[in-house]
Amino acid sequence: MSTSVMERPGLFATLLQSYRATEGLTQQQLADFATLSVRAIRDLEHGRAERPRRDTVRLLAEALRLDPARRAEFERAARGSTPSRTAGAHPEPAGMPSPDARRAYEYSTVLLDSLASGSSDGEWSRALNDLARQAWRLVSVDRGVAFLERRLG
Repeated sequence: MSTSVMERPGLFATLLQSYRATEGLTQQQLADFATLSVRAIRDLEHGRAERPRRDTVRLLAEALRLDPARRAEFERAARGSTPSRTAGAHPEPAGMPSPDARRAYEYSTVLLDSLASGSSDGEWSRALNDLARQAWRLVSVDRGVAFLERRLG
């Protein structure tokens, strides 16, 4: 009897789980950052969705902040085109960080009304662009509060 995909997740599922763990994100957090459902993340990590859509892979790569080399490997794995060293086995991902090598981030919240006196969308946009130039990344906006993060170091 052959081993099903659900019993042995593929390279894409393994990479997704590893990169998510490295970033210190829960499935819910990754889903929020990538604007996907938690179920989609869970299905991808368990190998139930073997070939994710290109847009899904792009959203995940951006949410996981993958560098160009890891992003390329992630995209190849999503297409199922990463060769394995031996039949039925997956290669160790190139440049894979250890799960303990979490990146340090600084987080901040900003009331959008405090960014600009007029509080119009254009003024908010300019203020958020100013923050982006200071390496801040807009994570989400909820009820007039902007949630920001930036990598330390």
